Amino acid sequence: MNIGATVQLLLRLIQNRAMKLAALPEDERDIHYDLIRRSCCEAAEHIGQNPDMAAITANDMVAFVRALVGIIEVGCRTNDGPSVDRPPPAQHFGSRENGMTRI
Repeated sequence: MNIGATVQLLLRLIQNRAMKLAALPEDERDIHYDLIRRSCCEAAEHIGQNPDMAAITANDMVAFVRALVGIIEVGCRTNDGPSVDRPPPAQHFGSRENGMTRI
């Protein structure tokens, strides 16, 4: 399997795990994040990272999964209907269509 296919597979696995975590109540997620951390740390050590770097890699992976879960949660809330907390769409100042009347 080439590196591109491997990365795509890994990202799909992470996305699937994040979707499942987002469906759980927040207080039930920590055990799953710990499992991700341990699995990632073991895998990093298995491919030759020293234990300190493996721990850093594992923590980075957990931070990425947590961020992805947060994105999924926000997306689910905004797809359920208008949200009061939702900021207005960003204005693109580099565009010709920036809200100003063309003369």
